Amino acid sequence: MAQNSKQVPEGKVLRFTGGERFSHWVHASSFLILLFTGLAVLSVTFRPVMAIVGGIENARMIHRVVAVIFVVVVGLKFFIGDTKHHWQWIRSVFTWTKADVMHVKAFATEFFGGHGNYPPQAKYNGGEKINSLFTIFGSIFIAISGFIMWFPQFFPISLVRIAYPVHDLAMIFMTTALIGHLYLALLHPESRVALQGMLKGYVPKGFAKSHHGAWYEEIQKQEKAGK
Repeated sequence: MAQNSKQVPEGKVLRFTGGERFSHWVHASSFLILLFTGLAVLSVTFRPVMAIVGGIENARMIHRVVAVIFVVVVGLKFFIGDTKHHWQWIRSVFTWTKADVMHVKAFATEFFGGHGNYPPQAKYNGGEKINSLFTIFGSIFIAISGFIMWFPQFFPISLVRIAYPVHDLAMIFMTTALIGHLYLALLHPESRVALQGMLKGYVPKGFAKSHHGAWYEEIQKQEKAGK
């Protein structure tokens, strides 16, 4: 999609639309609430903290309500509103190129503050694709296992027993990915600039060129073609 010159701030490019940002923040905020309330359900150690929401029973109720939001609201964005960019994200995540693989190989250098040696990246680089895969499969496992735990009467007891450790492991898996994601978004000297794209939609052109060069060139071609 071409940039709208009347809306794009000087020196910046549109990275994420309003719909993309909405999905991201609904997913992120609901996951954090689920993590907070879920820890109290998982272990009595965290239950005194649930006084914040009125006790463990309120925490259970909040957990279930937010679980529906976690699954339904983001899921609906693939069919209502800004559907184009959501499906483009899915296709991109499951489409790997040599450039993506090279980015992943250089990711350790990138992660610890340097700038890896890799070819120009698309809108989502190799590292972001891995994070997206963690998010997709983690969400699927945590949602399915949670549904089985919520309605155990409809499933074989053996499946219900498996659902509990699967749910916990998916939570640990996604929380670990979240920690790395927060580090890159808030503390990393180069990649933290990307947070601007998820807050306001735009990122500096310099960042787009250095971290998503192939995507930036595509945008420039579209603008010149008047699309």
